[in-house]
Amino acid sequence: MLTALALVATGVIAGILGALLGLGGGVFLVPALTLAFHFPIRIAIGTSLVGVIATSAGVAVMAAQGRGADVPLALRLELATTVGAVVGSTLAGHLSAQVLSFLFAGVVFFAAGYTWYKARRQEVVQGDTPQEELFKADYRVRHWPIGLSFASVAGALSGLVGVGGGFLKVPVMYAFMDIPLGVATATSNFMVGITAGASVFVYYTRGDIYPLMTVPTAVGAFIGAAGGCRLASRLRVAWLRQALILLLLVIGAQMLLKGMGIHVLP
Repeated sequence: MLTALALVATGVIAGILGALLGLGGGVFLVPALTLAFHFPIRIAIGTSLVGVIATSAGVAVMAAQGRGADVPLALRLELATTVGAVVGSTLAGHLSAQVLSFLFAGVVFFAAGYTWYKARRQEVVQGDTPQEELFKADYRVRHWPIGLSFASVAGALSGLVGVGGGFLKVPVMYAFMDIPLGVATATSNFMVGITAGASVFVYYTRGDIYPLMTVPTAVGAFIGAAGGCRLASRLRVAWLRQALILLLLVIGAQMLLKGMGIHVLP
């Protein structure tokens, strides 16, 4: 019972963070399940995938009108992500783990740097004008070639090193395609849910999903995602953007250290 409650609590935290940052929560669940609960990595990933689906569902159900995903944008980017994932999976067997880690870190650091650069540029341009809106309906999607290219890179990284691409899709949609940050996170959660839904069947047929572990985590993730949606309306864009940049730097540093042979997380 205590373990189940702890899994629910872990899912709640991952759901909140996943909903706010558009990452689905998997980037938090896998380390937590392996480090705190000592799950084997395959079971942790399988449990995390179900948690990601629950987070995506929670965001979709609880998002207020005008605060949800841009579905047409998501479907177009997801197509490019799928193509990239196929290419990445094919290339994975021909590149060393060190090269993959350095490639991963370089892309993440670039995304963090450009997001910070755009934020600083907007601060100079806006001056004393009203604060940037987290959600708005009158935006125009720009730079489709860049967005589709980076979506393919996100998919390729997913195939190469076995991680989701939400951490890259959010800054790309926000920094390059001029999507409001709140819409970008909701759209990313929608996309991550689709990807996880396709992957979870592989883990289920392989026997890596245990209901007694997965159900409490998924319930917590759904509750956390619902809470994250309500919390998002009370947050300033600057706070959410800073959290995103910090997370990108942490992920990039972890992969850089891994490429150097220094393992921080399993």
